[in-house]
Amino acid sequence: MKKWVSVVLVTVALVFMASCSRGSSQAAAPAAGDGKKAYKVAFSNSYVGNAWRTGCVNIFNAYTSRLVKEGVLSKAYCSSAGDDVQAQINEIRNMMSEGYDAIVTIAASATGLNSVLEEAADRGIVVVAFDAQIDSDKVYNVNTDQVEFGRLLADWLVKEMGGKGNILWIKGIEGTAITNMRTEGMNNVLKNYPDIKVLGEGFGKWDLSTSAEVMANLMSAHASKGINGVLCEGGGGHSIVESLREYKYDVTKIPISEGEFFNAFMKDWVELGLNAFATAQPPYLVAAAVDVALRVLNGETVDKMTLIPTPTCSSQQEAKEKWYQPTQEGGFLCDYTDNDNTWKLTIAEVAPK
Repeated sequence: MKKWVSVVLVTVALVFMASCSRGSSQAAAPAAGDGKKAYKVAFSNSYVGNAWRTGCVNIFNAYTSRLVKEGVLSKAYCSSAGDDVQAQINEIRNMMSEGYDAIVTIAASATGLNSVLEEAADRGIVVVAFDAQIDSDKVYNVNTDQVEFGRLLADWLVKEMGGKGNILWIKGIEGTAITNMRTEGMNNVLKNYPDIKVLGEGFGKWDLSTSAEVMANLMSAHASKGINGVLCEGGGGHSIVESLREYKYDVTKIPISEGEFFNAFMKDWVELGLNAFATAQPPYLVAAAVDVALRVLNGETVDKMTLIPTPTCSSQQEAKEKWYQPTQEGGFLCDYTDNDNTWKLTIAEVAPK
């Protein structure tokens, strides 16, 4: 397994620890009342076109609201500019002029925002990018290991299939760095199994409806050839199950490897007894990015790249006991927090409004 460059670690002040019932493996903000300055932090998001982005926004708002109450922050602000790079540049310039101490961001372009983010850093603003990595020594990055993400998905699937059989493959967004890295990780596994045949593939764009359409098209073209497993980068779990059942496949016998923790898929897993595996790009990366920013502002030495472990689920029992949320809709992201609930988030705070 590829080693993580850095795992977010922090010593939580005693007053903060007293309010937690469990330990933490992730970073946490400094406690209020320690004499440090209360900072202003902004979140520059690009678009909110899917449940994952909505989850990030909700988590940022919930976590920073608590930090404001605790006196760690004096102000927090979130803006979503859409896919328009220039619009996001304008938003970041507004944040700079408003005097924010730190900006966390999901950039609409891996290169288009470099100049404005570096300008912010040159002005003494701490800039932390997450999910979409920024290649600049002036910007901090928080992410998961995307190659390892892909490797985990493919490795479980081929082993469940005994190293042979036909699969369908749903990827993310064509040409993006994340999908390219995840594909690399999957191919690193698949190349060792010549008896695994990819019948067809498509790009689900990490979106529920798009993945459903892709899966329907793949099943229409290949269902009669015999499908022995499905490899999905993220967002298509429930639609995979529905399509397999439509074509009279026994979903308890078709291994499904899924790259997201949507509640609809967890419900299927629990109620239908799926043979499945899931990992994910957790939306709590935004909270980890805020923590990195605060650590830098408080004078700590922090690596420019912080990689945190991806959550995983590998059994029906684990899905039932740990992840599935019966009171939430299908698009709810069950991995809204980590195992230790580092950021003390509640479902009521982060569920879609």
